[in-house]
Amino acid sequence: MPIDFAFKLNVHGHHPDTPFERYIDLACHAEAAGFSAVYVIDHLLLPADRLVGITDAEPSRPYFLDCWCTLAAVAARTRKIRLGPQVTPIGLRHPVFVAKWGATIDRISNGRLSLGVGLGHQEVEYVSHGFPYPPFKERFERMMEGVEIIRRLWTEDAPVTYQGKHYSVQDVTFWPKPAQSPPPIFFGGTSPSIRRGVARLGDGWSPAAPQLGGFSPAFYQESLAAIRADAASRGRTGSIRAGALFHTAISEDAGEIERAAAMLRRKPAYSGRSVDEINQTGVVMMGTPEQVGGALEPYVEAGVEEFTMSFVPMDDLDLTRRGIDLYARKVMPRFKR
Repeated sequence: MPIDFAFKLNVHGHHPDTPFERYIDLACHAEAAGFSAVYVIDHLLLPADRLVGITDAEPSRPYFLDCWCTLAAVAARTRKIRLGPQVTPIGLRHPVFVAKWGATIDRISNGRLSLGVGLGHQEVEYVSHGFPYPPFKERFERMMEGVEIIRRLWTEDAPVTYQGKHYSVQDVTFWPKPAQSPPPIFFGGTSPSIRRGVARLGDGWSPAAPQLGGFSPAFYQESLAAIRADAASRGRTGSIRAGALFHTAISEDAGEIERAAAMLRRKPAYSGRSVDEINQTGVVMMGTPEQVGGALEPYVEAGVEEFTMSFVPMDDLDLTRRGIDLYARKVMPRFKR
């Protein structure tokens, strides 16, 4: 089976005067180049230290567009590429709204939504906007209850009543339904609880390496096997789709790669590291097309079926556009098996 490549449309870490049309251009360009999907981050903010090393944009003016509004625009301007949030934090997005937004995007796109969900992991994002930041256990419970509500609203014709520990709905009539029956739901994260949650309710698993500080191919392979075995033990017969998100910097110009590496070295974790050493962290796939393909290969062998690639430096949109082309011409063909 060929490996799919999804494009992470970064709507953060940019300069304040960046025209929105540039993002639409990148999404359409990724579609034309043969990428499988366009995914958009769903946050209210990222702390300045998270942006160090991946953008030259001014950290005191943290640029961040809304995920769902962006997805609506991308859905209207594309024709075949899948799209969705990667991932939407249920703790900050009430599930009835996620269900409505998701169904709307799925209908705008004629059935191309993939819904990514997560716990919400940044305390500052909660408390700075006036939301309580519950412990992990509660955030996990909220996510699982939210997925149950969303799927029932998407699939049940009768009014939906749900009484959970954290969410309740009463006789909710939900129309129109999504174009898909229903859209797939995949989970981010790597904790044991998340992996059990995927086995119980998820259609796919796609952890984000940058958020997690990286993970090895061995960890991914073992975790994926455990998730699928757990799902089978629960009587689930469908396949769990396997994805993963990485940063990438790709060029055939050694100077461009060195400039990207120099920016990444602003992060303490990459200080003093060569390009090959940066690749070994399991977070960034960078270098020439040959180097990038070589860095991806162990994860293909570990079972990844869809790579989401987040191009850095994220504020260099011309470099990102050229990177999309290099992936299409020299990386993706390597994995068309």
